[in-house]
Amino acid sequence: MGRLLGAHDSDELDRPDLNKCPDCGCFFPQDNCPLCGKECPEAFRAGNRKKVKHKKHKNSSGRVRFVEWYHSWWFIAIMMVFMPVIGIILLLTSPHKKGIKITLVVIAAVYFLVTTFGIGSIVSRVTNIFSEPVERLPYEEYTQKCDTVTPEDFYRSPNSYKGDFVCLELKVKSKFVDLVGYYDGLEYNTYYVCTDTEYGDIEIIVRDCQKELKNYKEGDIIAVYGEGAGMDSFDDLNYEYHQGPCIFAAYIEIKN
Repeated sequence: MGRLLGAHDSDELDRPDLNKCPDCGCFFPQDNCPLCGKECPEAFRAGNRKKVKHKKHKNSSGRVRFVEWYHSWWFIAIMMVFMPVIGIILLLTSPHKKGIKITLVVIAAVYFLVTTFGIGSIVSRVTNIFSEPVERLPYEEYTQKCDTVTPEDFYRSPNSYKGDFVCLELKVKSKFVDLVGYYDGLEYNTYYVCTDTEYGDIEIIVRDCQKELKNYKEGDIIAVYGEGAGMDSFDDLNYEYHQGPCIFAAYIEIKN
């Protein structure tokens, strides 16, 4: 059915030379609406109405555009995850919009660098190199600042000692080197897994932050002066995972 008496939608051409009924939406030259008989309000009379904003209609040829299966979004997404280089190539050669392609290529490139070359790990390691994990003070001054803490107290509440100067007496159980720093060719850190000296059922990780690194062997009883680092986790060269309360040692003394 057509529109009665010249009714128009808001996105069609207006008739500024005619009055408009606010209820029926039709245009008419007389004072009253021919449909409802309502007198045309002053704001809807010819010359008083605001100009209608017309919607822009995109031109379309009406043709259906087919996309090859390897250029489909689902296939490109799979390749981005498992084979980023091929995924980027497929995205660049696809018929999708240029802006979307550029955005996704940037995201995929960052993902590729991080997962393939470990850029994220390298950045974190470089940041760690330039940030001293412990405050550098002379031995006497440093050891005087440290409060003696039992391994059990440190083990049970590691975060409560985070950043505090503490002294622990421990027994060396094993030694390992962090995986990331070693294979990135950067400065890597030496860690000791230590236990309490009495029962050996409490494990605490000691990161050796001394200026002059020394080797400690299994069974050594050591006094560790350092700063609590809370809970931490590390991977060693054998791909073994270590997690536990950690202390950054500025000075270590052998007791036995």
